[in-house]
Amino acid sequence: MDLASSFPQFSDLPTELRLKIWEYCLPGPRMVPVRYSRVAKQYISVATPPALLNICTESREVFLSRYTKLILSPDYPSSVYVSFEMDTIFFDSLECSPQGDLAYDLACSPHSDRIQRCAIDVQLWEVLRVFRFDSLSEVRLLRNVQTIALVLRRGRECTDDISLDREMGVVNAAGERRDSLFYAENLRKMLYTGLTRSHWGNGVPSVQLRFL
Repeated sequence: MDLASSFPQFSDLPTELRLKIWEYCLPGPRMVPVRYSRVAKQYISVATPPALLNICTESREVFLSRYTKLILSPDYPSSVYVSFEMDTIFFDSLECSPQGDLAYDLACSPHSDRIQRCAIDVQLWEVLRVFRFDSLSEVRLLRNVQTIALVLRRGRECTDDISLDREMGVVNAAGERRDSLFYAENLRKMLYTGLTRSHWGNGVPSVQLRFL
């Protein structure tokens, strides 16, 4: 997006109109992959960086008024910007943490209470459960989360999200799908039995299983 060359008169527009245009260009709800890069030694996202960050000072100010740099471990920098109100924070890689302990990162993060939508790759979920058997190890730290999704990325033909609030018996899953459904259903039960309702700022979060 190069407004200087495609619309040279843009800078002559009234400030109020320019700001409305920048706001119109803000991204909508996104699923933002978050992982730790051992090369860059910081948290990164493989998602395309928001364009408004790099167009001009004015566009950057508009963007930063709505988006926040996500901080997990305060000991490591981050290049990931999110809207806690709209975006889903997606831990999509086994490289989710400098120490490989996502629960530790979330316990240290100043932003844990601001995350409202969280997704975790099923393979990562399996590895996390090896080291922390408690299914609520990470989730209990997200006190204001509204939706938790386990994401299965195996090239399966099914692409629909499955809400676990409906009858599980209608889903005929095999192999990895069956395991994924078990993890999600177990998590849903633990949310209702392992913690009191008062633990959650927005009520007990819903659980989804997503296929990508």
